[in-house]
Amino acid sequence: MSRRTLFDGERSVYWPTEFSDVVNVLKGIQPGNLRHPAFYKYNTGVLVLAAMVGFAHRRKRDVGNARQEINISTFEAHKLGDASLASFIFLVALLGGCELEALRSGSEDEVIRTFERYAAGGLQVLQEAFATSSDPTGLNAVLAEIERYIDASSQVADRHAQR
Repeated sequence: MSRRTLFDGERSVYWPTEFSDVVNVLKGIQPGNLRHPAFYKYNTGVLVLAAMVGFAHRRKRDVGNARQEINISTFEAHKLGDASLASFIFLVALLGGCELEALRSGSEDEVIRTFERYAAGGLQVLQEAFATSSDPTGLNAVLAEIERYIDASSQVADRHAQR
């Protein structure tokens, strides 16, 4: 039996290499190879968090040419509970303004590009937060951003409920 995927065909998600330090901090690797408990084991989880942070701050930016690539099948394979992380790509894109038509086959590139722009913006926000934080692990900055995301997503849900 074949496994159902959310995306048709081979696609990739890109993120700016200029934020490799942020990704490494969230994976428990500090500059100078210092280590602390990781928030995430893989880059996929980091990008989902970053996209949510970007959404909460309404910050999007282009990925640019200096970038890292993650195959969409990796997002499909990694899970949060029972949901693949690929489902969060759609969630962020829909919350970020993509129309429901983007859920149709053939619109996946638009969905992925929207997710990438929010992830790049969120990585920038996290980099700024880490630079001004006295906490070298980034824990306090990440927790503050998660709270901000919860507040922002609640506001979006309230706006949709009022329609």
